[in-house]
Amino acid sequence: MTNIKKEKIAIFVDTRRESGGEYQHLLYTLDNIRKNNNGNFDIILISISKKLNLNLEKEDFSHFYFSMNFFERFICYLRNLNPIVRRLKNFFFKNKFEHFLKKLNIDLVYFTSPSQYSLYLENTKFIISVPDVDHLVHLEFPEFVDNSEFFRKDEIFRKSLPRAQAIITNAEIIKKRISRFYNISKERIYIISLRPCRSVEQFKIIDHDLNKKIEKKFNLPKTYLFYPAMYLPHKNHKTLIDTLKILKLNYKLDVNVVCTGSDVGYLKKIKEYSIKKGVSNNIFFLNFVDDYILPYLYLNSKALIFPVLAGPTFTPPWEAFKMEVPVIFSNLTGVKDVYGDAVYYINPLDPYNIAEAIKNLLENDILVKNLIEKGKKKLEEMKSKDEYKKLFSIIKHYKKIKQTWNFEKL
Repeated sequence: MTNIKKEKIAIFVDTRRESGGEYQHLLYTLDNIRKNNNGNFDIILISISKKLNLNLEKEDFSHFYFSMNFFERFICYLRNLNPIVRRLKNFFFKNKFEHFLKKLNIDLVYFTSPSQYSLYLENTKFIISVPDVDHLVHLEFPEFVDNSEFFRKDEIFRKSLPRAQAIITNAEIIKKRISRFYNISKERIYIISLRPCRSVEQFKIIDHDLNKKIEKKFNLPKTYLFYPAMYLPHKNHKTLIDTLKILKLNYKLDVNVVCTGSDVGYLKKIKEYSIKKGVSNNIFFLNFVDDYILPYLYLNSKALIFPVLAGPTFTPPWEAFKMEVPVIFSNLTGVKDVYGDAVYYINPLDPYNIAEAIKNLLENDILVKNLIEKGKKKLEEMKSKDEYKKLFSIIKHYKKIKQTWNFEKL
């Protein structure tokens, strides 16, 4: 009797733990792949460096490290994308990436973020995740366009997305943008919603001793709003500082905010601005925190405040829903298709509007209760869809098509 070998799927990782959302996305992607695979495919992890600080060795998947220096990456790029070299590539240096994948008998690669390594694939098919196209929608922000970031990301999208077996994103508005900007058939773009990070999703019982240690370690105020986000211009910390000033002067409310996230050079200016506005005692700037700490920062907060200027999809609202914390969120294009009526919408460019929203939430217990209940319902609705089945449907479809020309026998 002929046995058909299992497809070997590589999950390719080149994001850092400190990246925040991308790292958490990776972890719950692995959890959901583990849940839905049912032994149908061999899953292996490939990451480019131990310096990524991911601790993937603890995952119950085979794990390999692979990286290339600049010269090796350049050779792969030329072999695949330079018209002249492409025609003469058999006389050039080998494609180290393809050679590595071939040695592992990889059938399909899943890039969990827009990776430059997708540019280097010549024969191996792939799936790629695209969390946003903010470099085309929000050209004002330096983190999206400056220092050649626009060209770097746009090149990956322009040259990789048309070749992808499927593109995974997390909202209808982003699907429409990908299709419009890069002329991709919507049939190849799939929506898989974001969800709570692993530590929040698995949180069940409060460890009161640990809770007290965390409060003491970070010198947390007794009441605060929580804002977990990297310190970047589009995260809009500056307007949040203006909001705290308005709450203090106009409403006589001493509101505290606890922020946490990685700093890429912008935090110093934010701190200086908070001092200038006289609210430095009301805003607490934490660095990137360990996973086990995150649930307790939600648990002790009055609300999640998220006045972001680009989006609309992020992990923290789903985490707040899980931890039964109300959410104040920016009214961005397409956001209501994601969170519905489960969040309190604000104009992120209007500190007076944000201040009014915070005041209403702090003073209205019925509003808080309604938002919490709607958030819990929204989270359950998302989970009930079990959207990660789509990923395996994509892989199974590819396998079925491949069998029309694959005559291998084991």
